[in-house]
Amino acid sequence: MIWSSATLAVSDDETDSPDPVRSSTGHLITDPAKVMGAESCKECHKSEHAAWSASMHARNFERIDSSSGKKIAAAYGNTKVCQNCHSTPHTETAKFAGAVGVSCESCHSPAGGDEGWFKIHSDYGGKDVKREDETEEHLKERLAKCKAAGMVRPADANILAKNCYSCHIIADEKLLAAGHKTGQSSFDLIPWMQGEVRHNFQVDQSVNADSPSLLMARYGTTTAQRKRKLLVIGKIVELEICLRNLASIDAANLNESYAGRRGWAGRAEDAYEYLDEEIGEAVDNDQVKAALKAVKKIDLGRKFEDQPGAKAAADQLSDIVKSFAEDADADDLAKLDKLVDDLDKPKGTPYTP
Repeated sequence: MIWSSATLAVSDDETDSPDPVRSSTGHLITDPAKVMGAESCKECHKSEHAAWSASMHARNFERIDSSSGKKIAAAYGNTKVCQNCHSTPHTETAKFAGAVGVSCESCHSPAGGDEGWFKIHSDYGGKDVKREDETEEHLKERLAKCKAAGMVRPADANILAKNCYSCHIIADEKLLAAGHKTGQSSFDLIPWMQGEVRHNFQVDQSVNADSPSLLMARYGTTTAQRKRKLLVIGKIVELEICLRNLASIDAANLNESYAGRRGWAGRAEDAYEYLDEEIGEAVDNDQVKAALKAVKKIDLGRKFEDQPGAKAAADQLSDIVKSFAEDADADDLAKLDKLVDDLDKPKGTPYTP
């Protein structure tokens, strides 16, 4: 994970294990039985839990039972589909039951089970070993084990971005036909991650840092470097999710508004233009060029119909954004700071302990 030229090579071993498995619409395919619940994280992450509790994510399940939610569910035929984005799908047990919002494991993946990452991620080398005393060798082993167990960490910015966009761009055409909106067209990673969902307390539980503070402590990653990469990652992932949706929709519905100029095709076209005319003009980056090349031949206008092309481009973009997240040097992206500044307006108020 190259955030800057000074980055430690700690994460090299992490790239050997596969990325999380996803559905055709981009959602993580997870085991609800492994969901432990936000309360399991609270003991060590009190401030993160408090920030989450104060956010809309924690209360998002309430929308399922709202008047509009009930209408959509009735038209769709059930409420189970709603849980993918308005909750954290889980198995009801005596220990963990009831409604939950979009919680820790919605973004970082279910943590429980015999092979889960919950116990692994906080073991720094023994019962009495603190994080600051962990050896570099043990750190490498621990991070590799966490990734193999499915944990999505802040350093996995491309995977986190897909988790965000897979819900903030609705993919289920049946759900859209039932009356659900297509998602927030104004959604961008930077303002949302800087807003009420921000919970960067890893190093100091009293300070909600501008970016993951453990990345600074461990790799020397600055907030500016983090945001530059998030800007590019967000646009490529937005493109990928829109194209994947276009590829999987019933061909008979391609002319519907959510597939045309005002829907996925239009949003993909806007993301492409931003990637080309703003990001591409500002920096010389091979992955950005490759992303533009992958999408350029697709007609994303009102009469979009190239579903095979959209599928092929989405697959290429998935590989490209992973490569960018792991290999691009954030110091080479400094000319993106003006674009970052234009977007850097927090969505909601960040939590303060």
